[in-house]
Amino acid sequence: MTGTIDRQTFQRLTLIYLIDQLPDGVRSSYRLQKLLYCATRDVDPKPFTFHFSRQGPYSRDVSVQLLHMFEDDLVQRQVLRNGASAEGRWKAWPGETWRELCDAFAEGLPAHAEAIRLSATHFGCLRCRELDENLCRDPRLQGMRRGRVLLRGHSGSSVSVTLDDEQAEDLEIMTRPELLRSMAELNRAVTETDFETSKVRRISSLDDYFI
Repeated sequence: MTGTIDRQTFQRLTLIYLIDQLPDGVRSSYRLQKLLYCATRDVDPKPFTFHFSRQGPYSRDVSVQLLHMFEDDLVQRQVLRNGASAEGRWKAWPGETWRELCDAFAEGLPAHAEAIRLSATHFGCLRCRELDENLCRDPRLQGMRRGRVLLRGHSGSSVSVTLDDEQAEDLEIMTRPELLRSMAELNRAVTETDFETSKVRRISSLDDYFI
């Protein structure tokens, strides 16, 4: 049983699953980048391309995708202030949809899910200095020049997953920006008007509606 998901869905699900592994979310994009690098350096296909920067492994694709996911209401960003400085914590949205996405990712890409769990367990609670010290032991980083590629992200348009075609298609729909924005607007409207969704009559299929 093998289906495919497009590259954007693959990237978004990877980030969703990583954020979900830490109960309070991932504090700072700096930490998220490092955790994601550790999680994906030994699995294939790789969701993101990483370069070596002044601060270590960095993926511009991760930053761009996170911004789009925030704009599409797929992730939350909580601003944390420490005196005059501030940083953001990436957090999950509570609810059934988020859980369904994580479960589907774990089923469809089990090796990736396990690598992310291990990265979050081993490195997720370390201080930034301790995290950097661990990364310094990575042989890939030894003698690396700034700007050089550390990991090469998957270049194809789709990724194989151990899900059937229908499940894979559902995942793409659930992470589609247009749908997410529409659902977010609907949720806000329901919240602002105190609309009681429990009073809406549910139908099991379109046939029930038209017959």
